[in-house]
Amino acid sequence: MRIPARLLPIGALVAAVATVASVGCTEINAASDHVSSLSFDTLPYPSVVAGDSLRDSLGRAAPLRAVAFNSAGDAIAGADIQYISLDTGVTIDGNDFLISQRRSGAIRLVASTSVIQSAIKSLLVARRPDSVVVVGKLRDTLRYVVPDNAASNVSAALGVRITTRDTTEAVTATQGWLVSYQAFFGGKAVATGDTSAAFLVGDGTQRTGLDTTSSDGSASRRVRVRPVAITTALDSVVVIATVKYRGAAVRGSPVRFVILVRPK
Repeated sequence: MRIPARLLPIGALVAAVATVASVGCTEINAASDHVSSLSFDTLPYPSVVAGDSLRDSLGRAAPLRAVAFNSAGDAIAGADIQYISLDTGVTIDGNDFLISQRRSGAIRLVASTSVIQSAIKSLLVARRPDSVVVVGKLRDTLRYVVPDNAASNVSAALGVRITTRDTTEAVTATQGWLVSYQAFFGGKAVATGDTSAAFLVGDGTQRTGLDTTSSDGSASRRVRVRPVAITTALDSVVVIATVKYRGAAVRGSPVRFVILVRPK
């Protein structure tokens, strides 16, 4: 009887992978439905709430998904892929939906076929997000310099912190949760990739409006401006930070920041 891959002991899985790897070095199957590689690069969300199903950014329960490729690099439709948790306290059903009974920590996952196994993918176990609080100022001033200087022409952090009422084990914050920031300049939303006048940055020069909360539940973005595109002595950038759970705004969200922009 064939034992489903998700039920195999970890030691057996490792041994099986080693066997497959040794065979793969000497024999290549060129059949279009033979799995030569397995991509398990993304998860529906970076974390799963303790006691809940893994959900996507819209709050919908979402299955795990990997893509199998043949030796020509083509995706194999309908490939038989199983998903395995290397940690206890996790259920993955027949439709590849994951439910965590764990209260904290991380879940290590792999995707597997009969011949190959993916690299390990980690999923954080988060506490239910219940409230959003502001860290820092809701209204601030950015005094920019000319000529443009990337280190100077950036605002203070626009910070939020996500707290939880599920405080078992003295946990007070929600780790691994996405916070979405949207900037508005000149009365219009700043489009993704538009760095002409005002845009959002993360650590260093990373250009993104998404941040994932750290272990203390905090997230932040900054506003970066380019003076060449600012035509008035006093202008402003509005930034909206949004936090959702199961598709609904968490208490305290959205948060509205206003950054006044003027020359130094």
